Amino acid sequence: MSDPDDKADKADRKPDAPGELDPAGSMPLAAEDDEPDPAGSMPLAAEDAEDEETVVGRAWRRASTIGPVMVDVAKDVAHALGPTSPYHRHDFIVIALAAVVVAAAAFGHRRMVEPTVEVFSTRGLEFTRPATWLAPEEVPFATPRLVGAEPPRPRPPDAELPYHVVYTSTLDPDVRMEVRIEAAPTWRNIIAGLELDRRTRWGELYGADTSRVRTIAGHDWLRTRFRYAYAPEKGDEPRIGHAVELATVDRTRLYAVTIYGTARRVAKLEEQIAPTLRVASHTGMPLVPQSSRLQPAYPASVARTFGSTVMVLVADVIDGRLRAVGGGSGVIVGGDGSILTNHHVLDRTEDRLHDVFVIGRFVGIDRPPRLVCAGRPSASKLQPEADLALVKCDMDLDGRPWTPASGGPTWPALAGAHRTDLSPGQRLWVLGYPDVGGGSLTVLQGLVEGFTSEDGTLGKDYIKTDAALSLGSSGGPVVDDAGDLVGVATAQRRRIGNNGTLIKDGLVRPLAAAAPLLAIVRAGWVPREGRTSVEIEPTAIDAEAEGIRISTRVVDAANDQPVPAALVMVLRPGVTADKVDVNRLDDMVIAWGRSGTSGEVFLRQPVPAPGTYTVMVVVDGYVPLIGSDALRLAEDTPAYFDPWGEVRLEAE
Repeated sequence: MSDPDDKADKADRKPDAPGELDPAGSMPLAAEDDEPDPAGSMPLAAEDAEDEETVVGRAWRRASTIGPVMVDVAKDVAHALGPTSPYHRHDFIVIALAAVVVAAAAFGHRRMVEPTVEVFSTRGLEFTRPATWLAPEEVPFATPRLVGAEPPRPRPPDAELPYHVVYTSTLDPDVRMEVRIEAAPTWRNIIAGLELDRRTRWGELYGADTSRVRTIAGHDWLRTRFRYAYAPEKGDEPRIGHAVELATVDRTRLYAVTIYGTARRVAKLEEQIAPTLRVASHTGMPLVPQSSRLQPAYPASVARTFGSTVMVLVADVIDGRLRAVGGGSGVIVGGDGSILTNHHVLDRTEDRLHDVFVIGRFVGIDRPPRLVCAGRPSASKLQPEADLALVKCDMDLDGRPWTPASGGPTWPALAGAHRTDLSPGQRLWVLGYPDVGGGSLTVLQGLVEGFTSEDGTLGKDYIKTDAALSLGSSGGPVVDDAGDLVGVATAQRRRIGNNGTLIKDGLVRPLAAAAPLLAIVRAGWVPREGRTSVEIEPTAIDAEAEGIRISTRVVDAANDQPVPAALVMVLRPGVTADKVDVNRLDDMVIAWGRSGTSGEVFLRQPVPAPGTYTVMVVVDGYVPLIGSDALRLAEDTPAYFDPWGEVRLEAE
């Protein structure tokens, strides 16, 4: 560092040449003696030079000017804080104290804005939650939308389960946390069961993202993010709320923690709560689809049948709540949304059906199906002796009337193949939704092992296959390599082989056994409460007093052989083929009769003339025949009349 006297001497000296820099600044001293330009502050030549100067040049000039200034400032600071400065120690003490004050203020502010927490611990569930929330409020479960039922009653004070409380933030009433603890469901499809619970609560004002599994402290939790619409107060503008549900099961209980609020608040609370979630036992049901394991390579023709395979979820009202209690699979067999499944999927006990079924449509491999609509087993067509049933949705998930044709994805019917040439060793493909985990679509490959009867003896009641059928596959389609439907997966039978080993046979109900149900699909039907019979026949119709007596003969189109027991019906004027409902034949039919062993049929009631009528002919084993305006009668038509000579039917 220079001596102070030397600095004073340098300050007294004048610069020797124009342009020499003043030690105290960057302005040339000679510039102070120049006269200002009358036209401006810069000579014309300087302006030209400025225009021609490049960006790099200007940057270098400015850096050259600032550099000496920074050097002088650094020297002055060093001198002020140097050992010779009387303020050296004082400045450092002030800086140190200021740093301590700033750090203490930051720590205090963090403690002030960071909420205090408490530990939630009850009924086997434990986690850390904000302590600034209001006391928990016990709330009832949602009233079922799909079936008429009394609202759920409050939990008795001495009851352990179900436990259902809601915490509300003191800062924002829209920020809430819901805790639900109840007995573990008997059905193992956790994803579908929880989805039904949310749909029951929010209805059409609900939309969910794909669920995924989050592992916390070595235990799996199912995380589902969803959105819903709500109004804070009656009459308020609806808002879109965000929520995240974290759910799991242990040996005996289901736990669900749901956080509601804005997307940002939900994310922040999840970061605080989720890592601290603990349950008493880590043993529970799988939470993810089990079909994520490697599946066999399948032909493209089989892949095209995925969209025709559905999940059939069944639910019952239990303690005022609609709960998923089981499920199976089904196959779409009609463009009107008719679905073929097993009777035991809908059967709750020997004398009682489940309260409601919900249909889930295929979304993608390794993804759970999307719940789309619902119906009542008591309004379905049941064939218990063959363990088959025909179902169709008639309401949406809010319980309002709905038909499959009212919108949404189309219902691709799977073509059937009444195979009589199946032989051992032929390859089959079994599709379905197992009820383990998320129940995504599973594809199983199997070989035909032969045929068997109901009691395990010789017969053709079932097709035997070595495909390993599982719970939830019941009712699912079984197709051949061409993708044609040959039957539905029905059961698995265990037997002991000749060498003492346990053998599991998959049993497939042949499609031929479903002929009465498929005839209903082709004829047309609408679900009606209590109309479960598969018989297509009027029971009581009002006969006309006068008219033409109709007769004809029904034969097989392939060999001209008579077809006995064929039902021939003439429908009332205005009833066209697309309006036929086999559940309302008494209202639609004006005359009918059945063919005898020779194929001859005489209608029991006269048909008024003149008139134009739709005619329908139905019999097991043949494609139903429905002809709009197939019968035309004039005023001069004979009293006894055969309008067709014979009716030819195509075998199925």
